[in-house]
Amino acid sequence: MPAIRFFTQADNKSDAETAKVNKVAKPILLTGYISLTGKLVIPTKTVQAISDLSGVQAMKVGSQAGKRKLTVLYLMPTNEPDAEGFAVTTTPRGLTIELAHILTIGRVDYKTGKYSFTLTPFSYQKDITGYELALTAKNAQPKAPYMGKPRGRKPKAK
Repeated sequence: MPAIRFFTQADNKSDAETAKVNKVAKPILLTGYISLTGKLVIPTKTVQAISDLSGVQAMKVGSQAGKRKLTVLYLMPTNEPDAEGFAVTTTPRGLTIELAHILTIGRVDYKTGKYSFTLTPFSYQKDITGYELALTAKNAQPKAPYMGKPRGRKPKAK
C-alpha cells in the first residue's frame, strides 16, 4: 500500500493569501485636534483604539510645571466627578473636553490656527494610565506671489 499524504486547509490557500494572513497590522496613530471653540476632540477611531477611554466620565488635565506656553497636556482618566476633573462629553465625532479658557491662558491661539495633537500613553501611578498630548500647530503656507503678466495700469515713470 502506498503512503498517503493528507492535505490541510493551509495547503488549499495560495502564497499571497497566507502572506496577507501573516501580515502584522499597522499601528494606529493616536491623534486628535482642538476645535475652533476651544474643545479637545478625541476622534472615535482613537477612542476605539484605547479601550480605557470608552467609559470615562471626567479627565484631570495638567501641563508641565513652570511653563507658560502649552506645548504638552497631560490627561488622567477618572470616574469621580470632582472639582479637579473636567467633564468628558460624548459626541458622534468622539470625546470632547471643554478647555477654552485654559488654552487661552496657555497661549494656544485655537481661534485663528488649527492645532492637532498625538496621544502617547504613559504610566502615571501604579494602576493609572495617563495620556500625553503633544500639541502641533498646522500653519497654513503663505500664498506664493503672482508670477504672471502684470495687469492694470502701467506705473508712472520717474
